[in-house]
Amino acid sequence: MDEKTEELRDIFVDVAGEDTVTERQEDGHGSLLSDEGGVEERLLTVIDRLCERFEVDTSLSDEALVTVVRRYYEGDDDAAIADAVDADTDVVTRARIDLHLLRDEDTDAPFDLARLREADTAETVREEFDLTEAELARYRRVVTAQTRARQVSGRFQSEYEDVLHDAGIGTVLTDGVRDDGLGEATEDIGSLEEDADVDF
Repeated sequence: MDEKTEELRDIFVDVAGEDTVTERQEDGHGSLLSDEGGVEERLLTVIDRLCERFEVDTSLSDEALVTVVRRYYEGDDDAAIADAVDADTDVVTRARIDLHLLRDEDTDAPFDLARLREADTAETVREEFDLTEAELARYRRVVTAQTRARQVSGRFQSEYEDVLHDAGIGTVLTDGVRDDGLGEATEDIGSLEEDADVDF
């Protein structure tokens, strides 16, 4: 401990009246959520708030929905998650999308999904691209999830990630996680930075 640090320590002890300057620094990152119960409870709290704000039509239990979120961020596909929660893959896919968790393939459509934001064009799109009713319903679910996520600025995804990060649980993020429509804007910013004169 150098002279300056020792001096600051002495001031702290005088003010606080106790000698516990660095005691709390021994706890590792995520110590508050080191137990699985804490992680599950916090994720369920986020899910409950999302369900209060937006309709989530699913037959999955609360425990299964927590598993969907965790396994999604761990990089599992919907089939693997379905095995884990003993449900059909389609049920898991619908629940995942309703929880604002999108994959790249969800938005990989042969047309601009923005067209489905106008209800009167949905049938036109279905006929034009020869979509089944199930395919159209899935694309519309994706568009709804995108719209809802944008309404809350991706808050629920951020909260899922915060819980897992705080617990020290590694996550696998995909490009589809934050499809917020800001791609073109950030590209413009990047080009402006390249053209800018940064000499001072």
